[in-house]
Amino acid sequence: MMKALYLAAGLILATATASSATETFTNASSTNSLNVVPVAAQVDLNDCLSTESSSRAIRACSKTIRAAQPNDDVRAHLYTRRALHRMALGRYDDAASDFTRAGELKDDDGLELLGHGFTAMMQNDLSKARRKFEDCNNRGKIAPIAEYGLGLTYQMAGETLEARDAYQRALALRPGWTAVAEQMATLEMP
Repeated sequence: MMKALYLAAGLILATATASSATETFTNASSTNSLNVVPVAAQVDLNDCLSTESSSRAIRACSKTIRAAQPNDDVRAHLYTRRALHRMALGRYDDAASDFTRAGELKDDDGLELLGHGFTAMMQNDLSKARRKFEDCNNRGKIAPIAEYGLGLTYQMAGETLEARDAYQRALALRPGWTAVAEQMATLEMP
């Protein structure tokens, strides 16, 4: 069950960052009509944005960060993407550092906190994860993801009533979210 929770957490966080990254790369390219990454680094950018986490993807992100023109939004998303790859490969401390760096470059409206929350959860530091998720709750579009993260931490600790409440808050913020409804169905209520 823990592996399923970790997988769900990683997928949710990746989904949250993917749409934001796409917007950033599209806006950065059209705003100043210059590519944000030199042509020679385009292959690395594609590997970095890949959903396949590997050491190659991490190296590609590192190369792309170095090659990116000085655009903090783009660099922040590249750091976030590298953090997701590192998290998927169990490199949690490195992932946390990348989330911090991304937050320093761009006020991401809580994405850094969300990343730290999932990283702490993966390290089984549930109290730290809860604090990070709770700090995200008033942050617009990521609030339902933070509630989902809270639910996962409560479920991991066997606190099913609290987990149910957090999942219900996530569903209230994002009605019809099947992943949360399915996770809620796995709760063993007392």
